[in-house]
Amino acid sequence: MSKRGKHPNSLSNLEPFLLGNQAARKHGGYARHFDPTIAEQIEQSDGNNIERIESLIRLEQMRLHSVLQTKARYDARGEYNELSASDLELSEVTSGADGTLTKRQRPNFEQVIDRNVGRLLALIAEQERIAASPAHVASRLSEVLDEAQASGMSAADTAEQCERAGIAPPFSLQQRVRAELALVEPPEPEGGVTDDELERLSAEYQEEVEGEVAWLEQRREEVARMHESKQQEKQGQ
Repeated sequence: MSKRGKHPNSLSNLEPFLLGNQAARKHGGYARHFDPTIAEQIEQSDGNNIERIESLIRLEQMRLHSVLQTKARYDARGEYNELSASDLELSEVTSGADGTLTKRQRPNFEQVIDRNVGRLLALIAEQERIAASPAHVASRLSEVLDEAQASGMSAADTAEQCERAGIAPPFSLQQRVRAELALVEPPEPEGGVTDDELERLSAEYQEEVEGEVAWLEQRREEVARMHESKQQEKQGQ
C-alpha cells in the first residue's frame, strides 16, 4: 500500500524534477528546516501509541525551534544589509529570447511556522485523545502495577505511582492501602508520652483531686466537732 502524501514531509510527495526545483517548492517544505529521514523513520514505526505521538511532538518542537532560529538570523542579517542572492529562495525560472531568467524571493518562514504549529497542535490533541482512551488507561495501569510488584513496593507507594502517572488507583488497590495503613502504628510523640499515657495520668490526677476534696470536707467536720466540744466544756464550767 502506497504511503504517498501520508506525511507532509515525506519524500514520496516529491514530483519528478522540474526547472528551478519547482517540485520541491510545491512540496511546501525546505530541506534545511525539515528532516524527512527522521519523519519517515517515525512514520514507519509500529502502532499509533502514545510513545510514537510523543516522539512526533518532540520532532515538531525541534523543527519549530530550528525555523525560528533561522528566521531570527535571516532578519538580523537583513537589518545590516548582509543578505546575498544565495539567501533568497529560487521562486521562478523562465526561458525566452533573452535567455533564462530567474526570480528569487525571501523564504516564507511564516508559512513554515504556521504549518509546524498546526501540526504540533494536532499532535497534542491526538496525544490527549489517546491518553484518555480506556485501552490506554488500562495498559498504562497494568504497566505501573507490574513495575511496582517487581520493585516490591507497598500498596501506598503503588497508589502514589498511579497518581503520578495520571491514573486513578483501582478499588482493590485502595482497599489494600486502607488495610496497610490500619496496621501502621502511630509515631511516638516528641515528648515521649502517648495518648494512652496522657489519659491514664489525667485519670490519676482527677482521683487525687477528688480525694483531696473529700479529705478537706472530713477535716472541716472534725474541726467543727472539736470547736463544739470546747464550747460545751466552757459552758459547763
